[in-house]
Amino acid sequence: MNENCRFKKVEEIFEGRLRGNQLMLSGKGLSLEEARLLWKTPRMLEISWLDLDDNNLGDQGVHELVECAFLENVQYLNLNQNNVSDEGLKFLASAKHLGKLKRLHLKENFINGEGLISLFNSEMLVNLATFQINEGWTCKKRDGWRYKPQI
Repeated sequence: MNENCRFKKVEEIFEGRLRGNQLMLSGKGLSLEEARLLWKTPRMLEISWLDLDDNNLGDQGVHELVECAFLENVQYLNLNQNNVSDEGLKFLASAKHLGKLKRLHLKENFINGEGLISLFNSEMLVNLATFQINEGWTCKKRDGWRYKPQI
């Protein structure tokens, strides 16, 4: 651990942010190094709702997140405002431990489209049924992917 990490133990990250099986880390400002504390704890197996909105994970953070076997029960993942690009979405599309993921939020990231194609074609995210790309843009999987504007 170095000076860029505000937490000595993972319990400090969980403190006041765990509601049943939901880990609400929105706006926590987690750095990649701090997120690594989460990826190393078996306690993440209890989590099915993971809200990481408005943190600083970036593509490298997403890459490390998808390698975490302790996230196998996550069904909802919020990565809004995390400096994720199409490269990060490609990592997500190949996530072998997120097979239960049903809903994915990606608003206010640096997505151009190539990564979305990877998500559409993912053979790993078989349960992914809905994802939000931008405000008002929701994609749903029903006999193929459909775009449904939310007005």
